[in-house]
Amino acid sequence: MSATNESDKPFRVVVFADFVCPYSYLAVDQIDRLAREYDVQPLWRPYLLHPETPPEGMPRESTPESLAKRERLHAWVKEMAPEQYPRIRFPQKRHYSFRAFEALEFAYDRGLDAPFKTAVYELMWTEDGDIGQVETLMAAAERSGLDPQELKLALDEGQYVDRALQAVVQARDIGITNTPTIFLGRTRINGWHYYEVLQSVMEQQGMQPKAAALAG
Repeated sequence: MSATNESDKPFRVVVFADFVCPYSYLAVDQIDRLAREYDVQPLWRPYLLHPETPPEGMPRESTPESLAKRERLHAWVKEMAPEQYPRIRFPQKRHYSFRAFEALEFAYDRGLDAPFKTAVYELMWTEDGDIGQVETLMAAAERSGLDPQELKLALDEGQYVDRALQAVVQARDIGITNTPTIFLGRTRINGWHYYEVLQSVMEQQGMQPKAAALAG
């Protein structure tokens, strides 16, 4: 048996996120772009921001403090991601995301977790889809090449509840506290950052864009 060098191992890109987090939604385009430009396969893992949320969701608070916080969020997104801001429809309630985590495990087993997670984010953040509803997750399945009826059966039978719960517990056990938390190789990045920051971290660890590698 031959020894395996560290350099032979695939470069790991892991994102801990919650579908209900607007900063995680903004990271989707960036991580998908990394996947294309650097020929990596990002792994999206669940972090449950609001475990107290019931399956039907939870109304947004309407206190002066919560309204002011929401206004600051809108202003931040408009400034940091002006090209995405016009498309975003901020949910009127807090969605239940655990069922979407179950569906993500289903998609992972079929090799379609990457397009599925993007479809879930798009349905929630640009089309007013309720990701706590099985119908929304079935629509995401259809968009990403999965069998919607097979997904519905898996969710109805709770086939992925234990795995999704284990993933949530693992995230907390390794010290994840906010979303997104991004691991690029040996580097941990907390929160949303400009794409150029992610590029810099990749290239500091010897990763080249696919076009540059082919040219070399």
